[in-house]
Amino acid sequence: MELKHNEYKNFKFHFTSYENVKKYFVEKKLNKVILFSQARSGSTFVTQKFSKYLGFEDKNIYSEEYFYGKHFSYLKHFVKKHNNFFLNTNEYLFKRHELNLHDILFIYLYREPEAIISSYEKAKKKGYYMGWVEFYSKYKKFFPKINQNLHVSYFNHHIWETQFEKFDHSLILNYESFLNFPGFEIDRSTYKNLKQINYNKTLSKKLYNEINFNIIEKLYFFFRRKLESRKKFIKNY
Repeated sequence: MELKHNEYKNFKFHFTSYENVKKYFVEKKLNKVILFSQARSGSTFVTQKFSKYLGFEDKNIYSEEYFYGKHFSYLKHFVKKHNNFFLNTNEYLFKRHELNLHDILFIYLYREPEAIISSYEKAKKKGYYMGWVEFYSKYKKFFPKINQNLHVSYFNHHIWETQFEKFDHSLILNYESFLNFPGFEIDRSTYKNLKQINYNKTLSKKLYNEINFNIIEKLYFFFRRKLESRKKFIKNY
């Protein structure tokens, strides 16, 4: 049985505010950002608003929808082939450290587990829960040293504890630091009631035209996904 909300929380994190993230980003002269998150952690707001605070234009912002359900090779090739981007993903927990490049700032978005769990429950009541607990639970077997009884909202944070040192540039951004973000309450109202969308129905062809892959690469991604299905090879998703 999974532990109750407050029974286990001992994260060894050094939190950074959004102001200091920008300062670091500018001082290091970086032009790529990858935001790691977990479902219902506030990443939609952060991707759309914080990215612009860092100076990114809409054409260079890639939300989680761009990579949803794709094989890890798709994201890895994107990162190597593209410049000047801000992207967000809440998948690929096992392999994401393989994305490390010296010119990328990796930001881990921390939100209190209790708030994430509350959002899960709200989603269940309102009919847009997409099985996040079940999805993230599949990663547990790859991290046997972490308490297997933890709720995934806690477990996912502990996964990051095992990974952050593998990146040249990594910061932990506390979602609560946005409480004093200019216009936070007004802008957040646009996203706080956002229903989890059905990606298969809403992703348009235009969305993918912005990703610079040729036909050979696209065929490669297609067959990799077919051969290593999400169900059997969760470590690649």
